[in-house]
Amino acid sequence: MTQRVPVERYLSADDVSALAAGAGLLGSGGGGDVAVGARLLRHALQSRGRARLVAAGDLPPDTVVVHVGLAGAPDVVAERPPGGEDFANAVTALAGALRQRVGAIGVIEIGGLNALIPLVAAQVLGLPVVDGDLMGRAFPRISQTTLAAAGHPATPMAVVGPAGDSVIIESASIDAADRIMRANVAALGGAAAVALYPCRAGTLAALGLPGSLSGCLALGQALVASAGLSVSQLAKRLGGELLCEGRVDEIRPRRGDVPGSLTLTDRSAGHILRLDMLDEYLNVAIDGVSRASAPDVLAVLDPVTFVPVPPDRLRSGQSIALLRLPPIPGWPDGAEGLIGLTAFGIDAGQPEATR
Repeated sequence: MTQRVPVERYLSADDVSALAAGAGLLGSGGGGDVAVGARLLRHALQSRGRARLVAAGDLPPDTVVVHVGLAGAPDVVAERPPGGEDFANAVTALAGALRQRVGAIGVIEIGGLNALIPLVAAQVLGLPVVDGDLMGRAFPRISQTTLAAAGHPATPMAVVGPAGDSVIIESASIDAADRIMRANVAALGGAAAVALYPCRAGTLAALGLPGSLSGCLALGQALVASAGLSVSQLAKRLGGELLCEGRVDEIRPRRGDVPGSLTLTDRSAGHILRLDMLDEYLNVAIDGVSRASAPDVLAVLDPVTFVPVPPDRLRSGQSIALLRLPPIPGWPDGAEGLIGLTAFGIDAGQPEATR
C-alpha cells in the first residue's frame, strides 16, 4: 500500500494582497474590512516567517483543530482591532478548557477578514493552518457552518477582548452560542477574538470545505491581475458570470435581522433586478425571478476599479456591476434551511424581502 505524502504549501507576505482581494470577493458584501486583517497578517508574516497550510486529511485524524475569528461591529473593529496575541490567547484559553493540545488552526469563514485572521493566530502560535473553511463565503451567524449542519457544536468557545478579558462558553446549543457570543463581544467593547468549533482533523476532513483557502488566494490573484479588462471579461476570468451592470435606483435598508434590498436597472438589457441583503448579499431576482442566492457568492463591484462595494456603502444613482461566483462545493444536501433564503426570511417568489 502506497503511503500518502502530506502536501504542504506556504504563504508569505507577498501573498497577502491577493489573499485579501479574494477574501473581499468571497465576503459577498460582508465579512468585515479585509484591510484590517491584511495589516495584521502582513506584520505577522514579515516578523515570523511564512505560514504553513495543510489539508485536514493530511493531519493525523486525532489532531485537535480550533477555528479562529474576529467578531464585532465593523466600525469598532476598524478603530480598535485586536492584535495577534489576542487570537493566540483565545486559542490558548480554549485549549485549557478542552484540556487538550491544539495541533492546527481552522478558518471559520473564507469571506472577509476572517479568511486572514486564523493565519495571524497560527503565526503567533507556530501552528499550521487547515486549507479549508466551514462556510465557503461569509455568513452572518456562527451557526451557518458545515459542522453545524452535521450537528457538531460550536462550543466550548473562548472570547477574548482587546484588554485581555476572557470568557469561556462551555456548552450551549448552536443558536444560543451565537447569542451568548454576541452579548459577550458587546460587553468586551464591541470587538473580540473568538476561538470556537474545536474538532478532530478527521471530522474536519469529512465535513469541512477543503481547499477554500488556496482557492481564495487563486481568486484574488486573478482579480489583482485584471487591470485593463472589461467587467464581463473579469467575470469570466473569475469563473463567474456578470448578472448586471447598471445604476442603483432604490435602497430599502435592513431592519435588524430583516433583510433590506436594492433595485437596479440593467444598463444593456433593461432588466429590473432586486438584490436582498443583510451585511452580506443573499439573493438576486431578475424581473421577479430568483437567479442566484446563498451559498452562491454575489459580488457587487465598482465597474471601473473592481473594488467590492458592501451594502452600507451603496448609494442611489451609483453605478455598480453585479457578479455571481460559483459556490465552493461541499455543503451537504438539505442545508437550505440553514443557509438558504428561508433562513433569512426571504421569499424568492415575492418582489421584496418578506417584511
